[in-house]
Amino acid sequence: MQTFSEISQFAIALFSIINPIGTIPIFLSLTKNFSDEEITRVARSCAIAIFMTIFISLFLGKDILNFFGISVASFRIGGGILLSTMAFSMLKAQNAESKLNNAEIDAHSNIDEIGIVPLAIPLLAGPGAISTSIIYSERVKDASHWPFIVLALLVIVVIIFFILSWGRRISQRMGRVGVNVMTRIMGLVLMALSVEFIASGVKQIFPSLN
Repeated sequence: MQTFSEISQFAIALFSIINPIGTIPIFLSLTKNFSDEEITRVARSCAIAIFMTIFISLFLGKDILNFFGISVASFRIGGGILLSTMAFSMLKAQNAESKLNNAEIDAHSNIDEIGIVPLAIPLLAGPGAISTSIIYSERVKDASHWPFIVLALLVIVVIIFFILSWGRRISQRMGRVGVNVMTRIMGLVLMALSVEFIASGVKQIFPSLN
């Protein structure tokens, strides 16, 4: 990751995968009986949990792969396939099953917990976001770029905090159709990125394809 454009690509990819706009209906269903102050509290704990999850993935992800003997190329292909399944669901304006299921939604109702599980993990900072972070971290060649990457992550997390905090107002303004349109746009971006991940992984494994 050597240019500003690549850092921007990482930020766009991560934001598309997290898709906080598309998460608003689930967030509202989990906090439907909460006051505005309690919703802000949940949004804050969720944002902090997302930041910590992605931060750890960026800095320790490659070491974890090495520990299990997994090559980055293989992880790119696997991550691309995972992102493509999520993108298909988003294009249909559905929640990806790899991120959250009904059992996980029903199992958590404590205000001190739902911001972390299931909202941050696995709904927002789920397998797709973690995979993307690990893949992009492998492209960082200059240590001086890390502060900008962390800053991009921090900006994304702050945006997510405000989107969740204002979830009720955003939902009222956009309506279900507006949320679905945004989800489909994010899904289209994610589909293109998944193809890019798979193609780059295949080229790494089979250099002759270059």
